[in-house]
Amino acid sequence: MSAPLPPSPAAALRVVGQSLYLEGDWTTLRLSAVADEALALVPRAPWRLVAHDLTRLDSNGARLIGLLGDGGPPEGLDSRWQPLLTLVQEAVAEAPTPALPRQGLLHRIGERVLAPLASLRSLLTILGQLLLALLVLLRDPRRLRWRETLNVLTASGAMAVPIIALLAFLLGGVLAYQGGIQLRLFGANIFIVELVTLTLFREFGPLITAIIVAGRSGAAFTAELATMRGNREIDALMTLGLSPVERLLLPKWLGLVIAMPLLTALANAAGLVGAILVADGLLGVGFETFYRRVPEVVAAQHFWVGIGKSVVFGMVIALVGCSEGMRARGDAESIGRNTTASVVQSIFWVIVLDALFSILFNELGW
Repeated sequence: MSAPLPPSPAAALRVVGQSLYLEGDWTTLRLSAVADEALALVPRAPWRLVAHDLTRLDSNGARLIGLLGDGGPPEGLDSRWQPLLTLVQEAVAEAPTPALPRQGLLHRIGERVLAPLASLRSLLTILGQLLLALLVLLRDPRRLRWRETLNVLTASGAMAVPIIALLAFLLGGVLAYQGGIQLRLFGANIFIVELVTLTLFREFGPLITAIIVAGRSGAAFTAELATMRGNREIDALMTLGLSPVERLLLPKWLGLVIAMPLLTALANAAGLVGAILVADGLLGVGFETFYRRVPEVVAAQHFWVGIGKSVVFGMVIALVGCSEGMRARGDAESIGRNTTASVVQSIFWVIVLDALFSILFNELGW
């Protein structure tokens, strides 16, 4: 048996004046010892290269030598490596350098115009996928992931109770104070009941709840899904043949749809409490008057109108949050940008829908 060949030494580089002495094994596996030092010398190229002690060479080593030299072969290079060095240098020279497209004014305007359309397309795509998943769920309710849905109810519903109750309480007090000052001028103190109750039940109750939930839950949905995309967790689900819509999006959507009317009812009650306290001190209209007058002058349909609007608001907030989360690239900048877009778009659509509902209900006489 012949003795095994001794291992080749790792790549080495010596700087002597304006000359670089290349030594050892300049192949991919052994370039790590010299790669950082060589790349640091590239800005000062071309160097005079001496390769008497170069023992091996591959395409990566030849490319690094090409960066250091002036395009010619190093002095003392073994004739075995000359064809490889020439081939690599010719391939690099022939490779076209892609020119960065210049984005003019019209291009930037077009991007700004098409960006909302792309967002709307993503929104409609997610909506269609959710509706299909819901149809499958109706045929087989056992497919619902109850644990995830309950987690959403806890995080988006129960955990939001303190902030929604507090803000609705303060809002009811402000409505009673501002309206009571004007009503007191005309001796119409008793009408503070209709003013506060109708405003809270039909408009401010569902609206303030939707805005708070958009800032809390909608942003959380986007950040969670965007992070999962960055960690390739959604790709892993698809690789396993599992549907991200059914596993991740549908529980969030259903959970928020269930939580929104409950939170809106809470906001209505908290707002009435705040209004009663202010009206009692400012106008002398206390709890007993509210208790007796609200069922007489405020129809139950006003309460159910607000509850129905809150269900639609919950659908939209969850839809926008999931859509922006699935559109994110997963890096830190994209997560922040898409989370901000989620909150802004959710509030925008909530206000637009609220205006459309007001017009529709007015035409229907509701």
